[in-house]
Amino acid sequence: MTWTIENPGRDEVQALFIKSALKLIKVGIKPARHLTKTKLMAKAGMISGVKYKRNEIDKAIDDMDKIVQLHKGNIFMEDN
Repeated sequence: MTWTIENPGRDEVQALFIKSALKLIKVGIKPARHLTKTKLMAKAGMISGVKYKRNEIDKAIDDMDKIVQLHKGNIFMEDN
């Protein structure tokens, strides 16, 4: 069984990746050289419509999780 992500540029799909990257940043792991906490928080803010401050990483992760849960059935499509 394989899964396909259709249109990875959609906000709900990006929220899934940003949530994971923010969790890594929170524990001190940089997911990629160009992904900084500031850039990830700004992208999370663009998706959720909330402007996050530096210390609001937990709120950003929770908001991204809410977006992912809301669109959970629309992110992945099973290939047969």
